[in-house]
Parts: sequence; structure tokens; C-alpha cells
Amino acid sequence: MAPRLIITGSTGYIGARLAAMARERGFDVVELGRRPEAKWRIGDEPATSDLEGAAAVIHLAHSWATGAETAEENNINISGTVTLAKAAKAAGVRRFVFASSTSSRREALNVYGRTKFRIEQHLATSPAAPIVRIARIGLVYGGPRTAMFGLMAKLSVLSPLLPMIGLSRKVQPIHLDEVAAGLLALATDENQPPQTFVLAQERPISFAAWLRILRRSQGKGKLHFIPIPLAAALFACRMTKLVPLVPTVDPERVLGLAGAAPMESGESLRLLKLNLADPMTVLSQELGQKSEEPSRSEAGALLRYLGSTPTEAQLQRLSEGLRREGLAPLGLSPTLIKHPRLLALYEPPANRTQHRLAQALYLADLASEPERQRGQKAGLFDAILTIGTDILLLPLRALLARRYR
Repeated sequence: MAPRLIITGSTGYIGARLAAMARERGFDVVELGRRPEAKWRIGDEPATSDLEGAAAVIHLAHSWATGAETAEENNINISGTVTLAKAAKAAGVRRFVFASSTSSRREALNVYGRTKFRIEQHLATSPAAPIVRIARIGLVYGGPRTAMFGLMAKLSVLSPLLPMIGLSRKVQPIHLDEVAAGLLALATDENQPPQTFVLAQERPISFAAWLRILRRSQGKGKLHFIPIPLAAALFACRMTKLVPLVPTVDPERVLGLAGAAPMESGESLRLLKLNLADPMTVLSQELGQKSEEPSRSEAGALLRYLGSTPTEAQLQRLSEGLRREGLAPLGLSPTLIKHPRLLALYEPPANRTQHRLAQALYLADLASEPERQRGQKAGLFDAILTIGTDILLLPLRALLARRYR
């Protein structure tokens, strides 16, 4: 009979991957709160029948409805977690894994970090303490581009110049699959004592370095920053709530980043037998595979702009060259890919070696050369027309060329 595993928060970024991995490994997974026969919300007393016979409960669910000023006795995340842990112990569940965070600190700047710390303290003094294992999880990346990972991945490629806070803060990335594997190990390994484990890279890196990794893994060039003071960032968060049609930014995320500090994870990783992969290697594979088709489309547009009818050999040579030089994908819009002649508006006025579009066009010229057929020399009229067009487009090129620099 397959061991029974109960997961809360199974529709979230981590929970969805955890539930899938658990099923792949042969567990009978109960998604508490989502199945019709196991309805539950954090704060509710779970049905004993839902818990009986389970090997472990992995608690990922978190209510974001609790305000920053809510008294501890009314904080549903604290009371709800303790209630669930006590019910699991009473039902004979052998292990209760609580998903916490490396932001968990008494003095954390954000409510989320302080709440996680208070939950840990309450669990340690509750009747359920003998079965509790706490997993403090670092900066999770990989998989679907959602949650904080999706936001950071998008921000890192928006522009080569990025306003940002907390650039010197140390972060500890860990892949989504590694988090899921660690949580399953805590839930199933009977040799691990009740204690706090840290699931995060052993060697922290700066947040600035992390953003550069995200950008490079998506085929973009260098990334430069404009440091933003915390007070200014929080003021901007408040302004987004007042301005219509502008997406609001949760100050919790800003405060969480501003207060980030590393935790020692080496012993935890050794106990759980986790060998964490290099984030740059993994992200280059994941994000590079997703960008393969867009890069091929861009290669075709570049070749057509230069007057070539792309052949399979040319497309392959250029796509490989663009990836090798860190230029794939360029980020050409669907309009430019469909109408490559519009690239004339974005080509720099002069042959700039550091301009990404200019480099890409140079590679396209090299890629098309072996199959290029010699045509008739351009006549005087064609030459005058080309020069005249270049002169007319010069002001536009000087302005628009900044987009792909």
C-alpha cells in the first residue's frame, strides 16, 4: 500500500511541484483543502478521517488576509498551523513538516518573516513538538515563471539598466525541485530528529549577482543598477495603490528583500543528502530551451532584413552563434519578426561593437555568406536612394537604437 502524504497549499508555486513529485515517487497524496472529500481552510479543525493513516503532513498553506497589526491570538496563520499540527499528532501522524522561510526572524522587517518565526516558536512549545520538523526555505527558482521567481526573471530582462533595492543583500537560491525533494526527505526519513533545517545554497550571493544570473541565463547582456533607497521604494509602493491602472506592489516583498540575511545550510543539506545544482547551469538549460523557438524566429528576421531567404543551414548557424555570444533571444517584437524591414529603425547609426542588434546583424551577415549568391551591382539610383534613406532615418535610429543596445 502506498504511503499517504497530506499536503496543504498544494496549488501554490512550491506545493504544486511537491504534489507532482510525491505522486511520481508512489505516494498517495491528499491535497488538504482542495479535494471535495478533504475540504479545509487554514484555521479550521481538520477532520480526523482526513489525517488518519497518513505518514506525514507537509504544511505550505499561508493566509495573506491577516493584516500587519493583527494581534497574535487572532493571527490565523499561527493558530491555524498549531491547530493542524496538534490534530495530526492526535491522529497518529508521525511527522509534521512546516514550510518556513529564511526570512524567519524575530526582528524581520516584513510581517511574513516575523509571522513565520512566531509559528516556529509556538510549534516548539505545543504538544505536537515531537513530530514537528521546520524547513526554512531560501530563494526558490526554476519551473514555471510565477511567484517571486517569475517577477525577478521578468524584471532582469526588461532593461540593461534596472532600478532596484537591496543589491548588496545576500540571498541563497535553491531550485524548486530541490525544495520538493528536501521536503519529502523531511516527511519520510525517520532518522531525522525534530529540528530546524535550512533548504538553501550553502554559499550566499548578492542580490545583484542573482539578477545578473537571471539575465544571462535568458541570453541577455550586461545588467547595470540604479540603487534605490528603501524609503523611496516603500513610498512608490504606496503610490501604486493611489494611481489607477498601475499594478500595485506589495511592500512586504520590498521589506523582505531589504531584510534578507543568510543562514547556515551546510549541515542541513548533508543530513538530507541534497547536492544543490549551480543555478546558472540549471537556468541556462531551462530558460534556454524555452527561448529556442523565439531565437530561431529572430534569426530568420535578421537574415531577411539583410536580403537573404533563410535556409536551414543559415538558421542553424545563426541561432547557434546568437546563443554562443549571449544574444539569444534579442527580444524582437512580433511586429519586427513579421516585418523585418522595420529593423532599419533600430539599427544603430554607426557600427557599434557593444550594440546587441549590431552584433546580431554582423553574425547574420556571416551566417548567410556561404550560400550568398552574387547579384548585380547596385546602380547609381539605388545607391543614392540608400544614402538618402539612411540620412532621413538617422534621427530615428539615434533614438530607437537604445532599445537593443
